[in-house]
Amino acid sequence: MSSNNNIWKKLKISECAEIICGGTPSTSKMEYWDGNIPWITPKDLSNYNSMYISKGNRNISELGLKNSSAKLLPKNTILLTTRAPIGYIAIAKNELSTNQGFKSLIMKDGNIPEFFYYLLKYNMDSIKNLGNGTTFMEVNSTSLKKLELNIPPLEEQKKIASILSSLDDKIELNNRMNKILEEMAQTIFKEWFVNFNFPSEEGKPYKDSGGKMIESELGAIPEGWEITNLEEICNIYSGYSYSSKDLSSSSDAMVTIKNFERNGGFKLDGFKEIIISDKVKENHYTNLYDVIVAHTDITQKADIIGNPILLLSKGKYNNLIISMDLVKVTLKNNDISNTVLYNILLNSNFKNHCLGYASGTTVLHLSKKALPSYKLPYPNSKLLKKLSNILEPIYKKISIIYEENQKLDSIRDTLLPKLMSGEIRVK
Repeated sequence: MSSNNNIWKKLKISECAEIICGGTPSTSKMEYWDGNIPWITPKDLSNYNSMYISKGNRNISELGLKNSSAKLLPKNTILLTTRAPIGYIAIAKNELSTNQGFKSLIMKDGNIPEFFYYLLKYNMDSIKNLGNGTTFMEVNSTSLKKLELNIPPLEEQKKIASILSSLDDKIELNNRMNKILEEMAQTIFKEWFVNFNFPSEEGKPYKDSGGKMIESELGAIPEGWEITNLEEICNIYSGYSYSSKDLSSSSDAMVTIKNFERNGGFKLDGFKEIIISDKVKENHYTNLYDVIVAHTDITQKADIIGNPILLLSKGKYNNLIISMDLVKVTLKNNDISNTVLYNILLNSNFKNHCLGYASGTTVLHLSKKALPSYKLPYPNSKLLKKLSNILEPIYKKISIIYEENQKLDSIRDTLLPKLMSGEIRVK
C-alpha cells in the first residue's frame, strides 16, 4: 500500500503555477528597445530544441518594460506559446520577458520546472484543444488555469525530470559536437579551396608561402588549377513529383525542404512518410552522404533556396527519395568525394549564383540552368583525394552522432508517456 506522500494528485495548473501574460512595448518609441532585458517571441522558439533559453532576437529597455504589459519573469519560468503557434515551450535560463504570444508559468510550492516542461509536452494535445479564435487559435489564461493534470510528489518530479533531462542533455551535447565538427570541416575546406593555402610540395601553405597564382575569369587561382562548370563534374537529378494520395504512414519517406535548417545545415525532423510507387525512378532515391540542393523556397526570404545538405542520417526509414522541391547532385568520377562537393556548394558564391536564377512571387523556383552553369576553381585529382581523406572521417563521425541522437530520441519518447502517466514509477 502506498503512503500519502507517494500519491499522484489531479491538480489544476493554477494550483501549481502562477500564469503570467507577456506584452510588446510600442515599436515607435526607440527608447523602449535595445536595452538589457531579453525579450522572447514565438519566432525565437521556432526550431529551437534546447530546454533552456537565455535570450531572443531582441532586447527591451527598463522603460519599455515599465510602459508595456510585458513582465520581468524570474529564472526557471516555463515559457509556453499559446498563439501563433500554440505549443512551443522552453525554460528561462535567466530573468527575461516575453511578448503576448506566451502564457508563462512561475512554479509554486517548490514544483520542479523541468518536470512541468515535460509534463506540458506530454499534454500538449490537450493544451492545443483549448485553443479558439477566428484569425488564429489562442489558448486564454482562464482555460489554461483550469486544465487538470496528474502531478506526482516533489521527489518523484525531480527524479522523472532527471531521467528525461539527462537524455536531452546528451542530445544537446551531441548537437554541439556536430556543430564543432562541421565548423572544423568548413574551416579546412575554406583554407584549401578559397584561401588556396593547401599544403604545398614542401608542406607549407601554398598561397601564403609564395605559391604561383595565375589569372582566370574567377580571379587569381593556383597554377595547375582550372575553371570548370558544375555540369562537367556532376550529374543533377530532379526530385519526385508526388501527389497527396502517395502520403501515408510508411517505413519509407521523402527528404523535403523541411530537412533544411533555415540558417544552414541538415535536420532529421523534416522527412515526410510516403508509399513508394512504381512511378518512383532510380534517380529519385537517395542514400547517406548524398548531396541535395533546395530548388524552391516556401517564403520570399530566399534563405533556403540554393542551399545544399549532406544527407547524414536516414532516421528510422528504410528507403528515402527526394521531393520535387529538391535536386540530387552526384559525382561523375572518384577524384572528388561528396564531402568536398558539399563544401563547394556551401560557398557563398554558389548561393549568390543561385539567387540570380531564382524567380517567383509567392514561391521561389530555381531555374534548371542554375546548377549546371555554376563555375568553380578545380584542382588536380591528387589534391582532391587528400582533402577527401581529411573531410570524410569528420562527416562519418557527424553521421554516427546523428544515429546516436536518433536512438536517444526514441528512448526519451518511449519513456515520456510511461513516466508522465505513472505507468513507470521512479522510487
